[in-house]
Amino acid sequence: MTPAVLRRMVPWTLACCIGLAWSADVTGSSCIPAVSYLPLDAAVVGTDANGVPSLGTYERISPDGRFVLRSYSGKRLGEVSLMELPSEPDDRIRAYRTPLSNEAFPVQGSWRYLVDVDGRHFRLRDVLRSEAGAKPLFQGGMRGFYAAASELDARDAPDPSLVWIRSMSWPQGDRSGQGTGPLQVRTIAILDDGRAAEVVSDTGPQFICGSRRAVDGGVYTLPMISVDGREFSAIPINPRVGQPSMRVYGLSTVIPGADHGCEPRMDLKASPGKAVFAFPGRTSAMLAYTDNASVYFVDRRAPLQDQVFRIDDERTQVLASAFPGFTRDGRILFGATWQDCTVHGRCESRAGYVVADPYQNADYRQQVQRLGLSTEKLCITHADVQRERRHFASELGLAP
Repeated sequence: MTPAVLRRMVPWTLACCIGLAWSADVTGSSCIPAVSYLPLDAAVVGTDANGVPSLGTYERISPDGRFVLRSYSGKRLGEVSLMELPSEPDDRIRAYRTPLSNEAFPVQGSWRYLVDVDGRHFRLRDVLRSEAGAKPLFQGGMRGFYAAASELDARDAPDPSLVWIRSMSWPQGDRSGQGTGPLQVRTIAILDDGRAAEVVSDTGPQFICGSRRAVDGGVYTLPMISVDGREFSAIPINPRVGQPSMRVYGLSTVIPGADHGCEPRMDLKASPGKAVFAFPGRTSAMLAYTDNASVYFVDRRAPLQDQVFRIDDERTQVLASAFPGFTRDGRILFGATWQDCTVHGRCESRAGYVVADPYQNADYRQQVQRLGLSTEKLCITHADVQRERRHFASELGLAP
C-alpha cells in the first residue's frame, strides 16, 4: 500500500459495532447487509492451483449487479465467462460460456453489448441464450487489450435515435508496450432496431490530452472511462509536474472531431490500481479502486475527497482479485478470496464475490454527518436491488 493511502485511509467499522441504527428499516424495505459474500462452487468453475474455486480476473460488473464478465476463467469455462449472481445469497452462482477472448469488455452504462478485443460487438442476451455459439452484430470501436467503452447519455448525442459508444485505449506498438502509452478515444454511432445493428458514424481513433503534455507528459497507464463516457481516470507515468498519481479528467461531449482537452478534475495523490466510476448520483460521485488486494472508495465531493474508506468485514484474509465495479444503485462488487472461520478457529478458504454497501460504512457516515453533507440514501435496500434487476432485464430483453 502506498504511503499516501496509509496517511489518508479511514478504517472500516461496522455500524452495529458503534451503536448506529442506520441499518434499520428506513424506506419500507430492509437494508442489504453492509458486506456480504457469494462463494463460487468448484463443481461449476473448477479449481485453481491451490484447490480454491477459480476466480478468473479482469471482472466487470453489470449495472444491476446480476452479471460478472470475467476473463481467464480456466479450463472448465474457457477464456471468458459470464457469471450470473443470485438475487438471494443462498442461491447458487450460474456460469455461461462465451465466444469472447481474454480482456473482452462490456459497453458500460447499459451493457447493451459485450465487446471482444477484435472489436466485435455481441448482444448480451444473445450470449446468455447461445453462450459460445452467439454471433456478433457488428465490428467497430477501439480494439486490443486494455480497451474500455461506455454508452453515452442521449443528452450528449447529436442524434438521440442512435446508440453512441465512446471507447478508450492506450497501448501503442508491440506487446512489450502494452499497459502504458498515449491515450486515444473513438466514438461510434450505432443504428440498432433490436434485431440487427450497424455502425453509421465513426470518428476514428483520436489522440487526446495534447493540452496536458506540458504538465502530465504524453504517457499514461491504467485508464478507465466513466460509465457515462464524460470522464476518465489514469496515471501519467512521467509527469513534468508532481509525482505519478491517479487522476480524473473530463472529456468533451460527443461531437465528431471535438478536441478532448482532458480537463483535470481530481488527483488521488496515490498510485493504486484502476479507479472505476460510480453511476452519477444526485448528491455524490464515488470512485473505487483496488490497492494491495484491498478495495477502497472515495466520495469526490471537495470536503471528502481526501479521505479513503476501506471495505472490510468480519471475514479474514479478504484479498481482492481485480478492480471493483459499481451497480446503478451504488453497491460495490469485486472478486476475492477469503477465509470463513468458525468460533472454534477452523477456517476454510473461499473464492467468489464480495458485495458492499458504501452508505453503511460507519466511518463514511460519521464524516458525512461531521461535515453537514447530505446523502442520496441511508442504505441500499433489498427493494433497490430488485428494482435494478427488473429494470435491467426489461431494458435488455432478459428473463427476470
